[in-house]
Amino acid sequence: MFLIEMGETDVQMNGFHTFMEGYVSFLEEMAAGESEKYAALLSYDAKRIDRVVTGQQAMNMRLAHFEEQREQEQEAAGLAGLAFSEILEHLEPPQREPMQELFRRFETAIHEIKYYNSKSISFAKEGMQMLGMTEGTKAPYTPKGQQRPGSAQGSSLFEAKV
Repeated sequence: MFLIEMGETDVQMNGFHTFMEGYVSFLEEMAAGESEKYAALLSYDAKRIDRVVTGQQAMNMRLAHFEEQREQEQEAAGLAGLAFSEILEHLEPPQREPMQELFRRFETAIHEIKYYNSKSISFAKEGMQMLGMTEGTKAPYTPKGQQRPGSAQGSSLFEAKV
């Protein structure tokens, strides 16, 4: 991992690094799911879209858990409230390179998630316009998954924030 001689801070930093490896892998999986969601929308295959949306809902719940845990791990490592660039400044050169690579992968995955989600939203809005639905039409569910009163049955594909 990082250092041969391990003090308490080194152990906490190793724990943070190990956690971030899992978090980044999850985000890369989520980016692949966003790409699949976009492809499913383009396919007009209702069963495929439903399967992907169900998977995305589970991923959104896992994302919230990962983000909470990241904050806890970062705090335990003595890095609470710091941006990734600030964390890198606190690391010794042997620790910096592997963490820098993880942060690069993290940012790439987030960029891909946002890119495919944006394309999906654009495609869905175009489809809604073709169906005569206006932008003012509210999604049937709130971002927390609660059904809005008086809304049509259905699900919202794009309300979770990354």
